[in-house]
Amino acid sequence: MGFGKKKKDKAQQAVEQAVESKAYGGVLPEKIYDYLLVFFCLGMCVMHMIYAKKSFLQQEVYLTMHMFFSFIILFLSTAKKSESKIHNAFLFLSVALTFAFTIYICCNLEGLRVRQWVSTNLDVVVGITMIILALYACWLGFGKFIPILVIIVCIYPFFGKYMPGPFRTSALPFSRTISNLSIGLTTGLYDSTLTISANYTFLFCVFGGVMSATGVQKFFGEFGKWTVGRFRSGSAQITVVNTAMVGMVCGNAIANVTMTGPYCIDNMKKNGYDATTATAISCVGANGGQILPPVMGIVAFSMAGYAGIPYWSICKMAIISAVLYYLSLSLYAHLHALKTPELRTHIAEKPVIDWDVMKWKGPAFVVPFVIIITLLVQGKSVMVCGFWAILSVILMSYLAPARHRPKVRDLIDGFVEGAKQGAQMGACCAVIGMLVCTFTTSGMGVKLTSGIESWSHGSLFLALLILYIASIVAGMAGVSVAAYFTAAAFAVPALQQLGIAYETAHFFCVYPASYATITPPVALTTLVGTQISGTPYGKTAVECCKICGVSFLAPFLFVYAPVLLLEGSWTDPTTYLQLLAVIILTVAAQFCWVNYFCTDLTLAERAMFFISFLSLILYIFLGNRILLCLGMAVFAAVIVLHMGRWKKMKSSVPPAAAV
Repeated sequence: MGFGKKKKDKAQQAVEQAVESKAYGGVLPEKIYDYLLVFFCLGMCVMHMIYAKKSFLQQEVYLTMHMFFSFIILFLSTAKKSESKIHNAFLFLSVALTFAFTIYICCNLEGLRVRQWVSTNLDVVVGITMIILALYACWLGFGKFIPILVIIVCIYPFFGKYMPGPFRTSALPFSRTISNLSIGLTTGLYDSTLTISANYTFLFCVFGGVMSATGVQKFFGEFGKWTVGRFRSGSAQITVVNTAMVGMVCGNAIANVTMTGPYCIDNMKKNGYDATTATAISCVGANGGQILPPVMGIVAFSMAGYAGIPYWSICKMAIISAVLYYLSLSLYAHLHALKTPELRTHIAEKPVIDWDVMKWKGPAFVVPFVIIITLLVQGKSVMVCGFWAILSVILMSYLAPARHRPKVRDLIDGFVEGAKQGAQMGACCAVIGMLVCTFTTSGMGVKLTSGIESWSHGSLFLALLILYIASIVAGMAGVSVAAYFTAAAFAVPALQQLGIAYETAHFFCVYPASYATITPPVALTTLVGTQISGTPYGKTAVECCKICGVSFLAPFLFVYAPVLLLEGSWTDPTTYLQLLAVIILTVAAQFCWVNYFCTDLTLAERAMFFISFLSLILYIFLGNRILLCLGMAVFAAVIVLHMGRWKKMKSSVPPAAAV
C-alpha cells in the first residue's frame, strides 16, 4: 500500500478509472517511490512556504529550485507506474540530469550572469539538457500537445528566415538561442510564466490539496442540500453548488469533475435525470470553477502576474459573467427537471442535513477565503495569501472535534497531491516560457499580429473569430493557464491594434482557453465525466455545448458589451440596456435549447425564443436599438402567448390529474 493510502470506496475507484490511473509497475519497491515522492513534495512545499515569508534565495536560484522539484516529482511519479525497465532507466537518468543542471546553475550563478550573451560550450550543453528535460516533464504531465507545439514554434525561426515575406522571421545564432531559452536565466524557461507558477499558482495548488485532505468537500455537499436541495431539480442544483465551491479551491476543471463527478452524477441519476444530462451538468459546473472568483482555477493569479492587472480588479471584472454562467446552468437544470415527467411529479422533501458537518467543516472553508480576500484587499502578495490560507485551513480543521479532524497521513497526502499538481503546472509554465520568448525574439508575435489584421480585412468580428479559434486550439491540452499564456502572447497585441482595451483583450483570451475543456473535439473535462458515468462521449459533449451555448459567446460580448466586465460609463443608458439584453438572451437561449417553459414549447414558440435570442445578440454586436426592441417584443409576446396556452391546458385538466 502507498504512503497514507486508505481502503478505497466505490467512488474513489470510479475516479481512478476515470483518470486512467495505472497499477504499480515500478522497478523499485513501491514504498521507496512513495517515500521519495513524499520527501520531494514536502520539500517543495516547505521551500515555497518559507520563501513566501522571507526571500532567502536569489531569484534565479529560487526559480531553478522550482523547476528542480517540479521535474523530479513528475519523473518519480511516472517511474512508479512504468513497467518498462528501459523507460525507468531513462526516467532515473532524467532525475540525475536534473540534479546536475541544478547544481551547475547554483554553483556558477555569477559566471552565468556575466556571460549571459556569450555562453560557453558547456553552458550550451547544460541549456540543451534543461530544454529537453522541461519538454519531457511537460509531456509526462499534460501529454504531447504542448511540447510539440513549443518545439515547432522554437525551431520555426531557423527555417522561417528562408520563407517568403509574410512567413519570414529572424533567427539568432544557435548558441544565443539556447541561452535565451534556458541558461541565460532571464527568458525562456525563466520567463514570466515560470515566475507566475512559482509565486502565484503553486501555493494555491497546495491549498486546494490540503483543503481536500481535510474533508471540506463534505461541507459542500451539505451546504448544497441546505440551500437548493428542496427544489424539484434539487440533485442537479446541489451539483451546481458543489462544483462551484470545489472550483473555488481546485486548480482545474478536470480535477473538479474527478472529485465531484462520482457522487453528483450518481445522485442526479437516482433522482430521475438521464445519465447524459447528469454528466453534462456535472462537467459544465466543474468547468465554471475556472471563471468563478476569487481563485478562478488559478487563472486569476496567472492573469495578475502575466498581464499586470491587479488581482482584485480581475475578480471584480469576472463576477457578472460568472454569475450569468451559473444562473444559466441552474436554469437549464431546473427546466430539464420540469420537462422530465419523473422529475416534474417529484414531491420535494426536506433533505436530511448533517448539521455537525456544516458546523465543523464549514469554518475550514469560510475562514481561509475570508483571510485570502482580506489580505488581497490590503495589498498583500499572492504568496502571503496562500501561506496564511494553508495554515488557516489546517488550524480550523484541528479546532474541530476528533471525529472531524484529518489524520496526519491524510494531511501529508493533501500536501503531496497539491505539490504534484503544482509540479505539473511548473513544468508546463517553464515550457510555455520558451514559446513566449520565441514569439518575442524572432518577431513571430509581430508577424502574427499583422497577419491577423490582414486576414480579417479590417473586420473586428472576423479578427475576434480567428483569435477565438486559436485560443480554443491552445486549450485542447486541458491546461487553461498554459492556453491563456500561449494565446495572449500573440492575441493581445493584435486585439490592441484593433482598438480593444488591454484588460478586455486578456479576458478575451482567458475565456475560450477555459472553455476548451468542454469544447469538442478534444473536450477533456467531458471525456473524464463520461468515463465516470459510462455515457457516450459525443452525445455528452453536444449536451455540454447546449448548456454553454451563450457562455461560448462571452468573449465576444466582453468586446461589444464592456458592462459585463464592469467597464463603460454607468451614466450611459446603453450600459443598462446591454446588461438587460444579455440577461434576456441567456434566458431565451435556455428556453429554446430545453424546449420548455411552463410546458413543452410549440414549434412556433421555440422559433420565437430563438428569434429573440438572435435579435438581442445582433443588437449587442451592431448596436442597433431596433434589434433590441424586436428582441424584447418577441420575448414578451412569446411569454404571454405561452402562459395563456398553459393556463388553458391547466383549466382543461381535472383537478385530480393536475400536476
